[in-house]
Amino acid sequence: MAGNTIYVKGSYIDIHDNGVVNLSVDKGEVHVGDRQPAQGDRQPAQGDRQPAQGECAISDVLADSEPWLKVKQAGLVDADGMPTVSRPEAALMADKLAKLLGIANKWKYFEQLWHRNNMRNDYNTALNQVKSLEFQDRLKKILD
Repeated sequence: MAGNTIYVKGSYIDIHDNGVVNLSVDKGEVHVGDRQPAQGDRQPAQGDRQPAQGECAISDVLADSEPWLKVKQAGLVDADGMPTVSRPEAALMADKLAKLLGIANKWKYFEQLWHRNNMRNDYNTALNQVKSLEFQDRLKKILD
């Protein structure tokens, strides 16, 4: 588990490693599984399409969805599927898209898609910014 940071406060555990961490709690003890998947262990999920050169890997669930097409048409993501807005705004967009499309593990999904880290922190930053209210209204008009 080299490089992982684990914060424990009461019954809340916050792990910052941007990867898979397996936890089990047994009568107040926390056991952390430290096996990291070897490169190449991940098999493409059913419905994933292979990206063209220079394109990010977008699953068919996202690529063929109406909300994704709407954000592309509005210019919030470019032709390669990368966000054209600020990091906090991209996190708000990822949260909204994940809710609409039922994407589990939204931060991991969009962090891999957009080659970013700590999108949850970007989302929390966005919630504390006044200008984010305008973007949320814009996003709502685009997607609803």
